[in-house]
Amino acid sequence: MRIRHFRTESFRLAAIYVALFVGSMAVLSTITYFIVTSAFEANLLQGADDDLLAIRSAYTEELARRPQKAVHEAQEMIDDRLLARDSGDVFLLERGTTRLSGNIAGMAPRAGILRFPNPLAPAGDGAAHVILGRGEFLAPGLYTFVGRDLSAANKAEDAVLQAFGWMMAVSVVIAMAGGFFLSHSFLKRIDAITKTCRAIMTGHLGDRVPVHGARNELDRLAMTINDMLDRIGILMESLRQVSNDIAHDLRTPLAHLRYRLERARNDAKTTDSYAAAVDGAIADADALLSLFAALLRIAQIEAGARRAGIEDVDLNALLTRAADLYRPALDDGAHPFEVVPAATGIVRGDPQLLLQLIANLLDNAVRHTPPGTRISLSTAMQDGRPALVVADRGPGIAEDDREKVFRRFYRCEPSRTTPGSGLGLTLARAIVELHEAEIELLDNAPGLKAVVTFPAVAEATQHRSRPPLATAAKVGTL
Repeated sequence: MRIRHFRTESFRLAAIYVALFVGSMAVLSTITYFIVTSAFEANLLQGADDDLLAIRSAYTEELARRPQKAVHEAQEMIDDRLLARDSGDVFLLERGTTRLSGNIAGMAPRAGILRFPNPLAPAGDGAAHVILGRGEFLAPGLYTFVGRDLSAANKAEDAVLQAFGWMMAVSVVIAMAGGFFLSHSFLKRIDAITKTCRAIMTGHLGDRVPVHGARNELDRLAMTINDMLDRIGILMESLRQVSNDIAHDLRTPLAHLRYRLERARNDAKTTDSYAAAVDGAIADADALLSLFAALLRIAQIEAGARRAGIEDVDLNALLTRAADLYRPALDDGAHPFEVVPAATGIVRGDPQLLLQLIANLLDNAVRHTPPGTRISLSTAMQDGRPALVVADRGPGIAEDDREKVFRRFYRCEPSRTTPGSGLGLTLARAIVELHEAEIELLDNAPGLKAVVTFPAVAEATQHRSRPPLATAAKVGTL
């Protein structure tokens, strides 16, 4: 038996339950003992009272007919009771100090319930013989007493106590054995979890905690740990993919930067040549800085750094503001642009981040559609919730890629020849999740439709007075 079995929480709980059970049994045993004792004594006194009533009745009836024979009638009644008495019954009838009848010696007359050692008890049997009875005066100077020996009741009480004692002892043994079994089972499961965790620490990332299918708390813990390990595996795979994508995306601008600098060192002969090389290097450096700034911004938004800026925002006012800001850029790209507001009311959000969201969705539509493709920005109500919709009539995105494009650096084009870093939609989803909203990419037949659905806002909030939408600073896209 290993000592650690007694140090587990399950064994401690079992020990606490045992202590509570023993305490409860002790209280119950005490109460039961007093109830049984009172019941036995009450039963014995009832028998004594019945005999007293018979003696009194015989004396009273004879006293009415023949007063001189009344005492004799009481004596005969006691003698009759002595002939049929149990071994523990005692009787006494005395006048003054003279014993008239009974099986015990005379005693000082006292009315009421009396207790005293049984003078008729056999010596050497080891039992405590005590007489419990009642004495009363039949007439002035005429005293009678009827009692019962308590030894039989005491034996019954001792038997009850012994039964409770054995029940308590057996219960304690069973409870301790059950506690040890539970402790052993608990430790076995914990050891399995510990073994799995240590195996994962040594590199066996595919190991999982065994689940027994009992659906108890340890199974729920095991399933939670397995879900956590699965999630960690997904995150590690995503991190590996992100690392590969970062390396791939950084390699091109770094190679360009090195090439420009090397060419400036070897080939540039004039100030203009050096200036052109430096300008190109600065552009490549800016692209790298923009990439890292985007990653930092995504991390800040995912961490909830901008949650303090949440306020009531009129979605249609935001739509108008975004259209004013980005219509020139869309016109320059030869993309017909339309704005379709609808009655949507108020949403809770950060105006600057929501403008960034619209900018990224519009930029994604511009980058991946040919010139002349119509792009629309609209609001709508979907199932009682306000929604923002950016739609185009371009080539769209394959259904299998619609969820993947939200990952960092993911591109539907493996060759990565188109401009961009693959972070625009990642930032868009981060902003959406910060606002506890949902974003979904749908088929626009043809083209792509990005639908951002916000949580429903109470009607009282829609009519609350609110400050005008702050003027948005110029927001760059990714």
